[in-house]
Amino acid sequence: MIEFQNLKKVYKSGGQQVAALDGIDLKINKGEIFGVIGFSGAGKSSLIRCVNWLEKPTSGKVIVSGHDLTALSVREIREVKRNIGMVFQHFNLLNSKTVFANVAMPLTLAKVSKGEIKKRVHELLEFVGLADKANSYPDQLSGGQKQRIGIARALATQPSILLCDEATSALDPQTTSSILQLLKKINKEYNITILIITHEMSVIREICDRVAVIEAGKIIEEGTVFNVFSSPQTPTAKNFVSTVMNDQIPESIKQVIEKQQGLQKVFRINFVGNSAGQPLLSQVAKKFNIDFNVLFGNITELQGTPFGNLIVEFQGQDSEIRRAIQYISQEKVSIKEVTARAS
Repeated sequence: MIEFQNLKKVYKSGGQQVAALDGIDLKINKGEIFGVIGFSGAGKSSLIRCVNWLEKPTSGKVIVSGHDLTALSVREIREVKRNIGMVFQHFNLLNSKTVFANVAMPLTLAKVSKGEIKKRVHELLEFVGLADKANSYPDQLSGGQKQRIGIARALATQPSILLCDEATSALDPQTTSSILQLLKKINKEYNITILIITHEMSVIREICDRVAVIEAGKIIEEGTVFNVFSSPQTPTAKNFVSTVMNDQIPESIKQVIEKQQGLQKVFRINFVGNSAGQPLLSQVAKKFNIDFNVLFGNITELQGTPFGNLIVEFQGQDSEIRRAIQYISQEKVSIKEVTARAS
């Protein structure tokens, strides 16, 4: 549905060249919700703006619905763009026009008949839950309502792709949640492919199927939300994941771990799926001559799958501890020794 091939975007600033995108290779499948996350200046805004040609890449390819935008004429690009809707961070509504007129704008520009416009706008306002606001003006709406209008406007031309540029970063947490639920509804009921860029890992966790982490114009990590959240591979991904997973060990517990260094008795255990609900540690204590002490832990849910994280101290003979670790590993549960620094 959307594919980037060795995409590069270079800006000129003060006589110097700045690479915003540096060889992006990425594929977004039809019907999925895909998130791109990165810190400010990482290149995520440049990436999404290349999809609807608000930015022209310096080199590489942008393929949308089978069309290589870099090989199309202006007229052909305009045709492809009609199939793309965009939701902005700051709504981009015209305060001088009513809600109805704002939603109708893309249809008006496309010279759709007034009867069809009226029908389509009312359908969309009903869909986003603001049917009673047709004659209101943006200044009379809350931030969440403005974004719903922005979403309705983006859907006016019945696109197959919806781009969301930091669509929730200007909203409070409760409103953010409602907007994300609306986007999930759009994806499910309209089968629209959604590409979201954000710096909020909670947004990725809540709504996305897959995620890519971008840093200095490069994709440094990519995978399903479950895989990236449960086992981030890069420092940047780990940084983002830690903001929502609460898997950082408190300082007081780190002091306990430091005292155990060299004894190989403190471990991080990750439980996935059905194993998260099993009394595994209790079974281990019964099977082997060891005791255990849970120092820290939590359990959460990722894409409908339970995921547990425990820091456990084992007490007993080294030989018994090794047997217990082997038994746990055979149960398809991740276990590894931790240190205070690497925790």
